[in-house]
Amino acid sequence: MTATRDAARPAATMTPALSVWLDLCRVLAALAVYIGHSVYLKVAPSALTLTWHRSADDAVIAFFVISGLVIAHTTRDRQLSAGQYALARLSRVYSVALPAVLLALAIDLVGMRFNPSLYTPDWQYPRLWFYLPFHWLFLGETWFGAIQPFSMAPYWSLGYEVWYYVLFGVALFLRGPLRWIALIGVLAVMGPRIVLLLPVWLLGVWLQRCLPGLRMGPRAARALMGLAVAAYLVFFLSGLRGVTDEASRRLYAGFSQVLPVPFDPGSTVHVLSDYLVALIFAGFVIGCARCEWDFRGAGARWIQRLAGFTFSFYLIHFTLLVFASALGLSRPGWGLYGVLLLAVLAATWALAQVGELRRDWYRARLLNLWNAGAWWRRDRPRAGA
Repeated sequence: MTATRDAARPAATMTPALSVWLDLCRVLAALAVYIGHSVYLKVAPSALTLTWHRSADDAVIAFFVISGLVIAHTTRDRQLSAGQYALARLSRVYSVALPAVLLALAIDLVGMRFNPSLYTPDWQYPRLWFYLPFHWLFLGETWFGAIQPFSMAPYWSLGYEVWYYVLFGVALFLRGPLRWIALIGVLAVMGPRIVLLLPVWLLGVWLQRCLPGLRMGPRAARALMGLAVAAYLVFFLSGLRGVTDEASRRLYAGFSQVLPVPFDPGSTVHVLSDYLVALIFAGFVIGCARCEWDFRGAGARWIQRLAGFTFSFYLIHFTLLVFASALGLSRPGWGLYGVLLLAVLAATWALAQVGELRRDWYRARLLNLWNAGAWWRRDRPRAGA
């Protein structure tokens, strides 16, 4: 088949090869987040500099783009009802968020006995009755400010994504004036910080929409992948990031001048840099969709298997790294750093056994709760009866 004929053939929305590529991106992004955070907490070898810390931020942006693409794909290729969409999202999120937050709390309570200074501010721990529901309702990144559960710093991105799921569901399943009222209501609850990163997530949605009509031969696609990697390396290693970071700070200062109170970017600390990273990563994904580099056999299975643990790994790794620091680990050698990674992977596996790998169980429990509520609403007496 010639390149001309390849270019004339429209690409599929989500081919098996592209699915594996996205899984590989998840695995690499999770590893980048881990390395960046271990450097930040000084539990990585001294050869890894703080430059790696920013790789953690960029990897989360890749997660956002992938999330938008996958959510848009699942709602376009299958005829879902609003209830099915909500059940799928709730079971995905809560199968990890519920056990991960409880595990982080337990680890923190132990770690505080070794080095309490690493767990400040500690005002959440005595008020679990308030903060556990608060975080399970994903309110920590809305108007309340950037509040993550305990030492669970990566949870911030979940506080963004869940609201994107809600907004997307409202736009997809509601009609007429009610849709616009609900959209405005959800945006109002989200607050400015979450809205600022919404274009990054919507970029993934746009990718899903444009991929079916994409016309690009494999050579051009591979060149685009290489160009995206080169562009990111230039951005990562040159002074361009400093320029976009400074532009972000100027943008926030402008917001503060027109708002009644100073604008707090919270976890959205360098939004213009994030936009640029998202565009670079989107170019890489487009190349993946048409490069015709396939994954076969055991390689694909291993990538998919590892990707199945990335959500749990992402949420719990920071808490475990803080705990390692509380135990006195500082600037370890490469051997001990490898042991630490193995320990984090083991904890991730254990968490997944009661969380991510039991998503169907959580789905069934949520469905039972919904059915119980429907029964109550149907059978309770009407007012005045």
